[in-house]
Amino acid sequence: MRLMKCAPVLLLLFCTACSSTVIEDAETVRLDYWEREESTGMYREEYIDETNGLGIFEDAVNSAEKLKNQNVIATKPLLSLEFMTEPEERRSYHLWVTNRGEGYLQSLAPQKNHTYQLKPDSTEKLTEFF
Repeated sequence: MRLMKCAPVLLLLFCTACSSTVIEDAETVRLDYWEREESTGMYREEYIDETNGLGIFEDAVNSAEKLKNQNVIATKPLLSLEFMTEPEERRSYHLWVTNRGEGYLQSLAPQKNHTYQLKPDSTEKLTEFF
């Protein structure tokens, strides 16, 4: 009988423990480059897997720190990235890299929208990738 009273709480704890912002077992990440004001070309789409840089993007997202002040960044991002994992889960982010070498992410729906700052080494690796 006691278990029945605790079942909703246990279910909530189980669901919370299973959900995470950490990217694991991603098979590919789709990069949608946004058109820049100074460029003449259209945006392009690129797929990255474990053979050509997927780990750089996973590490950047997994090590990013959520900012205390959750401000929405209103400028165009460098690109949008969408991680695709085995059980058809998709996680999407916008990515900004400033000319001062700072990197930022914003998570997109269906996740909660949060703003993260990338660690300097992650930003450096991403800049080298681009």
